[in-house]
Amino acid sequence: MRHPDYYQESKYCPRCDTYVRFLQSTEACFCVECGSKVRLFSPGDKRAFMQAIRPGRKNDLGQQKRVS
Repeated sequence: MRHPDYYQESKYCPRCDTYVRFLQSTEACFCVECGSKVRLFSPGDKRAFMQAIRPGRKNDLGQQKRVS
């Protein structure tokens, strides 16, 4: 598991079309390269994330080992 830290955190900038460092305000986050608003995921990563959490799909996130 990756442990994010303040200096390595990044978000997706649609204008730069890549993950970038950002400045955060109380209202939004902004790209340090071009100044546009950033998003948490790129479109492709968002689709993959949404498919992974879709109800009815078997995955390892909700499974727990049974201990006796």
